[in-house]
Amino acid sequence: MRRVSLYISILILIACVGFFAGWHLRPRANKKDSLQVLGKIPDYTLTNQLGQQVSSKSFHGKVRVVTFLFPYCQGYCPLIAHNFVSLEQNLKASKMADKVQLVAFNVDPDSTGPKQMKAFQQQYGWNPTDTHWQYLTGKPGEIHHIVTGSYYIDYQRVSEASEDQEIEKEKKAGTYVPDPVVANKLADEAQPNYDIVHNDALAIVDTTGHIRKIFEDADRVSNQQIMDVIYKLLPSYNDTRIH
Repeated sequence: MRRVSLYISILILIACVGFFAGWHLRPRANKKDSLQVLGKIPDYTLTNQLGQQVSSKSFHGKVRVVTFLFPYCQGYCPLIAHNFVSLEQNLKASKMADKVQLVAFNVDPDSTGPKQMKAFQQQYGWNPTDTHWQYLTGKPGEIHHIVTGSYYIDYQRVSEASEDQEIEKEKKAGTYVPDPVVANKLADEAQPNYDIVHNDALAIVDTTGHIRKIFEDADRVSNQQIMDVIYKLLPSYNDTRIH
């Protein structure tokens, strides 16, 4: 999986739909904290890693930590998965696990589903039966509407051949930056002839379903950075815990 500039993606979306939906993208200050409202997440019902139907309404009242993963990814996605496992350990130690919902959207709904999502979680250290992390998929149109239309995340399927050609162009131009390579047994077994190029991003959604923070480099954001935002968004927020 190759990283796409989230900043450029957001600019393109704003340029395309800003005239009609500017009110949706406009940040609004909140007296309670310094975070801004970046958008509203629609209600949805999707399928999780266990094949169960999950409604977003069940997340209301919790802070959501949201990311976007490709089960056959051999780069940033496994790193993010490891970070989710570590974050959940911190949440449990802080007795906050039931106040926070980890969510990942499957950006390859055309070719992968619960079976691959479940195996992906397992191989990077998560027990799929623990629904503190809901890995969600659905019809391609549904996922695209939520991921691109609400979280402003760009993703697209590309052939290995076209990706290799793009890499060669970048190398000749001197702009190529190699992605990390992480072992993925699923990818080794499936041998997909395509990749899903998407933003390496992590979003934090408040208890009422509003996006309040987006980190561009989800594989690099620290647990402390995430926890600081969570503390701010929970009703029991305590200024002394932010440092």
